[in-house]
Amino acid sequence: LQKIDLEDNEAATTIAAVSFASQSDETFLVVGTGKDITVNPRSYSTGFIYIYRFLEDGKELEFIHKTKTEQPPSALLGFQGRLLAGIGNELRIYDLGLKQLLRKCQAQVVPNLIVGLQTQGSRIIVSDVQESIVYVVYKYQEHRLIPFVDDVIARWATCTTMVDYETVAGGDKFGNLWLLRCPQKASEEADEEGSGAHLAHERQYLQGAPNRLELMGHFYPQDIPTSIQKTQLVAGGRDILVWTGLQGTLGVLVPFVSREDVDFFASLEQHLRGEEAPLAGRDHLIYRSYYVPVKGIIDGDLCERFSLLGNEKKQMIAGELDRSVREIERKISDMRTRVAY
Repeated sequence: LQKIDLEDNEAATTIAAVSFASQSDETFLVVGTGKDITVNPRSYSTGFIYIYRFLEDGKELEFIHKTKTEQPPSALLGFQGRLLAGIGNELRIYDLGLKQLLRKCQAQVVPNLIVGLQTQGSRIIVSDVQESIVYVVYKYQEHRLIPFVDDVIARWATCTTMVDYETVAGGDKFGNLWLLRCPQKASEEADEEGSGAHLAHERQYLQGAPNRLELMGHFYPQDIPTSIQKTQLVAGGRDILVWTGLQGTLGVLVPFVSREDVDFFASLEQHLRGEEAPLAGRDHLIYRSYYVPVKGIIDGDLCERFSLLGNEKKQMIAGELDRSVREIERKISDMRTRVAY
């Protein structure tokens, strides 16, 4: 439909569609670019943020203006009718001006480089290139961005998504998937009105934020996650997490609803670890705990290998679980058909 060439050795680094409250909630295309970029070792001369207006139902773009930044923007997101931008290790809020973007607020929230942004309400989840994620709250009255909780493990985050207001799922460049949750007390304190001064002056813990995230689940799928999304694959079905990997993997994380299902699949997984040992002789538990011990996630691929076992082994496992072979196979297939296919 339309092609726009960037001049002067510029390359686009990030893109987002953002609604600006100052422009009657009109949606603009925001493009972050960098000039003279070298990926490794990382170098650049400057960065820009371009603003385009959508014309003819999105079939054409009209250039409005560009704003110079010290570094190429690495993450952009619409936030409360403004633009949230990750530039280097700084988080900034911009509003749309007539000749360029107007900087409203900024804070240094991560040690290295912001690579991803997620938001709900006044809460912002900031991903760092090698120091996991940081929860930041925006205090509107004081125009302040305050980090209030971070992680204990240096995760090289590649993708993240918010599962709920407190919980984040993500992947890292060493091939891990993880679920992190903000402590309830820290979450409530951050959302209290007038808590900005208290949060800003709260004592840091081990040179980081005052609080630490709790690890809810960790799994090693042996592929580098490139994107992760909370969605439904079946109309009226359960919310699940769908993720994609660098080697072409398409994976699904399904939440358990009942304790009975958790106990059943955990027991089945344990039996299959012994009966269906990997070909290379490596222990399955050690394999899935390659980076951090596996926690809170059951290996569905291993459970589905039950149907490939010989009849004797099937009967033996079924006897240990106090169920029939048919019942176990039905339970495994139900888990799949309930959410996907």
